[in-house]
Amino acid sequence: MKIVIITAPMMNPDRLKAKQYPVDGNESIEYEKEVRCPINGVLAKTLKKEDEVKIIYIMTTGKNSNCEQNKTTFISELEDINKDIGASFSFDTVNIPFEPTKETYNTLITDLTEKIPDNAEIYTDITYGFKPEILSLFCALRFVEEFRNAIVQYIVYGKAEFNKENEIENPRLYDITSLYYLFKLMGTMGATDTDTATKTLKDFFAM
Repeated sequence: MKIVIITAPMMNPDRLKAKQYPVDGNESIEYEKEVRCPINGVLAKTLKKEDEVKIIYIMTTGKNSNCEQNKTTFISELEDINKDIGASFSFDTVNIPFEPTKETYNTLITDLTEKIPDNAEIYTDITYGFKPEILSLFCALRFVEEFRNAIVQYIVYGKAEFNKENEIENPRLYDITSLYYLFKLMGTMGATDTDTATKTLKDFFAM
């Protein structure tokens, strides 16, 4: 099963404009049409009719959060894309408060890992969401790789700049999966001497 994890945006839906995201690097996942949720474009390029896909939205709750409305927009966009593909979708959520506390991290990691089945192929979009949840998300991914035989296939980040008129300029999609594998690599260096660890780190960036 494919698991797609999306950090839902809290922002005003009026700012969530559809854009075409040129890909920096892996052009095989570049989608020629405009999307509001960058990974929806990746799915448009990679999904097949026989795929079973579970979409998990990480929802940040709070007085000024628009996550629910934006999630609805993302689902509508994906379902429109899927008309030409025919994959099978199911949807789920993990709700976390807009507070960088131990309880928030615990909720995100435990709830998310419980929703990911064994042998999952994971796609992740961290374009949106509040900053501390990204570190917790990496911990959850590491857990399911280690104990659920999951494989992290893609972690993408859609970069965009807002000009003075609050319009999006220079959108770009980055495949940052290698950053996650660097995170994993750092966790294996405990018994290594400094020189060896430094060389390993340099070799990683030289690849």
